[in-house]
Amino acid sequence: MNHVKQFSYIILLLTFTSLLLSYNSLAQTAEQYNERGVAKGSSKSDWQGAIADYSKAIELDPNYIPAYMNRAFARNITENYKGVVADYTKVIELDPNLYAAYYGRALAYGKLKKYKEEIADLDIYLKHDPKSFFGFLARGDAKMVLGNYEGAIEDYTINIELDSISVTGYRNRAVAEFKLDQIEAGCKDMTKAGELGFVLADDYLKKYCNKSESGN
Repeated sequence: MNHVKQFSYIILLLTFTSLLLSYNSLAQTAEQYNERGVAKGSSKSDWQGAIADYSKAIELDPNYIPAYMNRAFARNITENYKGVVADYTKVIELDPNLYAAYYGRALAYGKLKKYKEEIADLDIYLKHDPKSFFGFLARGDAKMVLGNYEGAIEDYTINIELDSISVTGYRNRAVAEFKLDQIEAGCKDMTKAGELGFVLADDYLKKYCNKSESGN
């Protein structure tokens, strides 16, 4: 009887070991497909081929976050923004603390003109990366589209504080200020945007400030 129990234990141990090795093999294969996808995208710009490899990696290991992140990036390149949202949503489901996924999903929402969803994701992202000047710029842009010019100005101001040569920050803050009839502030910001290289600054200055960047 003891021999039978010992034999059963050995069989159980071998079965468990076999399952463990099988799982490790799948994980490794998923990693290999992911790496092959990266190679296709980075060296050959074969984004569809890369997406196929990332999808295969995910098929083999549905919880393999790097493949979702990389597929989202490739889908963004190919302008499949709904796919981008789906991939980042899965990443967030698997790891809610991976805040880069909120930023990536926010930008995809922006492309889909889902600005409220974009702002919601950026709110989360910026709480954990309060020095992301790109994040504040993106949220300012979304608020501008929704007509929240005061909120946009606040975000553009932080963007400029973090990046003192932000041409887009100065330009967009000026536009928001013009929308609110804050003409003096808008002219000052648009002048700065022109000094930093915004080529259409003169058009705005002539329209709103009765002058060009050169002061004429």
